[in-house]
Amino acid sequence: MTREFQNHSRRRWAFWLIGIAVLCALVLVVLLSVKVMSDLRDRQSARTDNVQWTLTQVEVEFLSYLNALEAGVSDAESKQETLDIVRRRFDLFYSRIDILSTSRLFETLRADPKFAEPLAQVSDYLEASVPTIDAADAKLKTGLPDLYQGAREISPQVRELSVSAISYFASQSDQRREETALSLFQLAILSGGLFLTLAAVSAYLLAVNRKAERRGRAIRQANQRMNTILSTSLDAVIVVDAAGKVLEFNAAAQAIFGHSEDEAKGHLIGDLIVPAHLRDAHTAGMERMQRGGDRHVVGKGRVQLEAMRKNGDVFPVELALQSAQAGDEEIVIGFVRDISQSVADQKELVSARDRALAGEKAKSDFLTVMSHEIRTPLNGLLGNLTLLKNTRTTRQQSQFVRNMEISGQILQNHVDAVLDIARFEAGKLSIAREPTDLNAMLQDLVDGQSGNAASRGNSISWQWVGGAFPNVATDAQRLRQILLNLVGNAIKFTENGRISIEVERCEAADQGNAHIYEVRVIDTGVGIAEDEIDTIFDDFYTSDPSIGRTAGGTGLGLGIARRFAQAMGGELGAESTLGAGSVFWLRLPLQSSAPDQLLDAAQISTKTVRPLNLLVVEDNEINLEVICNMLALDGHRVTTAKNGQVGVDKAKGQRFDAILMDISMPVMDGPTAAHHIRNGQGQSADVPIIAVSANVLPDAVEAFRAAGMTAFIGKPISIDALRRALSMVTQPEMQVSQSVQPDPLAELKDSVGPEVFARLHAKFIAEGDEFIGWLETRAFDRSDSNELARACHKLAGSAATFGAEEFREALVAVEIAAKEHKDITDKLAAVSTAWERAKSSPARD
Repeated sequence: MTREFQNHSRRRWAFWLIGIAVLCALVLVVLLSVKVMSDLRDRQSARTDNVQWTLTQVEVEFLSYLNALEAGVSDAESKQETLDIVRRRFDLFYSRIDILSTSRLFETLRADPKFAEPLAQVSDYLEASVPTIDAADAKLKTGLPDLYQGAREISPQVRELSVSAISYFASQSDQRREETALSLFQLAILSGGLFLTLAAVSAYLLAVNRKAERRGRAIRQANQRMNTILSTSLDAVIVVDAAGKVLEFNAAAQAIFGHSEDEAKGHLIGDLIVPAHLRDAHTAGMERMQRGGDRHVVGKGRVQLEAMRKNGDVFPVELALQSAQAGDEEIVIGFVRDISQSVADQKELVSARDRALAGEKAKSDFLTVMSHEIRTPLNGLLGNLTLLKNTRTTRQQSQFVRNMEISGQILQNHVDAVLDIARFEAGKLSIAREPTDLNAMLQDLVDGQSGNAASRGNSISWQWVGGAFPNVATDAQRLRQILLNLVGNAIKFTENGRISIEVERCEAADQGNAHIYEVRVIDTGVGIAEDEIDTIFDDFYTSDPSIGRTAGGTGLGLGIARRFAQAMGGELGAESTLGAGSVFWLRLPLQSSAPDQLLDAAQISTKTVRPLNLLVVEDNEINLEVICNMLALDGHRVTTAKNGQVGVDKAKGQRFDAILMDISMPVMDGPTAAHHIRNGQGQSADVPIIAVSANVLPDAVEAFRAAGMTAFIGKPISIDALRRALSMVTQPEMQVSQSVQPDPLAELKDSVGPEVFARLHAKFIAEGDEFIGWLETRAFDRSDSNELARACHKLAGSAATFGAEEFREALVAVEIAAKEHKDITDKLAAVSTAWERAKSSPARD
């Protein structure tokens, strides 16, 4: 039906176009006929006679004027009558020339240079003669010879005016005759074309009539086929008009919805199959479609909705709507599929997936919790074994202690491996990048494993393949752990053989000045079967799981090593031949590092810094106590100051070895205090000032240095970072950088002791509760901004110390907004939420 309608529309448009074309042709015929008649009437008129008469009169009047001048010149007395004739003849001649110069009748003629040039010369003569003609008789008498002479000189120009004008009008007449002939020719062509067009239209109409008869038969056959398709379709096909009344309701629709064709036709589709809770939206959509507005479902592909059966059951369907034109009326065709069973199956699959994910999460959580729970007593066990070694024991007891310590270290390595897996899968495995000497790392690795290799009769060595490029920037700890695992495995599965390590710098990587480095660990051990190559990197996999196996291990090492390699942007793989040995290869993109960037730990003895006299400027009591306890462990003398102004006063009256300066403090902040100390005349004006701040962004650190601070330590503070910073006092030529600690809370507890840590943590919780209670009882306005900013800053320092990063970031956001007098309502809500999470997170072991 749609195709027939389109064909009918095209034929109708074709008829309209032909009719318009014929009408236009008739209009052109009429216009050309009118033009021809007009031209013929112009030929019969004598309009040009006046023009030619005027041109002839110009020459006649000129000759009369010339004769009058000649008579005046010949008459010695120049009588009054003669002068009057001269003036009258001049006026007549002047009027004729003025007509030629100004009349619209001669406008086209004046455009011809052959006419315009002599006309200008004659007009110039006349204008020049006017003063003499209009003068007194005496002056006119004396001027007659000159007037006569000038008139004789322009005589050829006057003649040229007549000749050029006559020639011009003759050519114009010829041109008009040609135009008339052309119009007659065009009229003949157009008439012939019109006749041919009418003949073609007649033939076309005859052909269209015959084609319409054939198409009518084809449409009837197509309708029969369409009815067959609709009646046998498994999907419901429903056709409605623009008002929503059902026009077609096929057999599948009757089976799905329970309405017969007679019950459905002529009724509104919304009353038949649309559930009550969707009926308002359906009605609004129909009204919007009738107004020509946006269509949310029609023409948008398949959508999932709910439909209603005759008995009132609501079930899910897949619906596709398309609009079409049926004559002058728009119809909507709907294809509906019952998806009740597929939705039920999908829900079952989702439920099964959720159960599987929940099981995996439970397993991961169990491993993480158990690893932590095992590590707590294990740390205590190893610590007491260390203390027991320092007591007086018998040789047999010392051997027992050593055996327990070795077993404990192995168990701790296994627990740490499980924790690394949990961190990796949680996305919390951080990768550092620091200057590293590969030569030193590999030599230390070989030296450390040579005893283990020798115990199994193996030799171990390493070498560069090609040029040596040892200075790189990478995560040295992770790289060392990967290589240690590969070398340990090679020793474990090789006996009376050889382990060799090869390092080679290959092609350039995609980013920056990085290159691909390949490290190969080659052994002559038992090898790996080909079908096991892809599985040896799985967690908890061992090639020999039997109780009597000769090589121990949890099967976690290679899985963790591959995770580390992937996190560092590289890959880890293996090649092996059973009984002939294995090659494990590691490919990593590493950037080059200048040799002077390497920080040799042996050059900075952080454990042997001499006792110093230190000034600590910190307004947060918890942070102040933590720093003081850390410094007391190394025997330093500590003087404290609660704000920058007090710190400036104390630095002025006493010389310290170094000053540890907090950044944001009441009364006077850290950068301002450092500026006053540096520019003052106090005793500590030139001592090192170490910035202590939770803001570790590069721009902030540069600002601290610009304020006169010598070094920087980021919060939370670790004792190693503190020692490294203080080492600059005894070794000022070394550059101090912030150390990245894997677990700041654990290191803080080790630094200050469990009892002090517990007391400080309880104090932090009390301060946080008090702050949150204060927020809930206050309605802050612009006048309270500074007070709120100070309170947030003070508590943010404590939050950084105890690892409550989300709480610290929320406090910093409120502090910044308060200082800038911005709206803080949403940010205060975020502070409360972050504090509840911080409180519910236990202090890490």
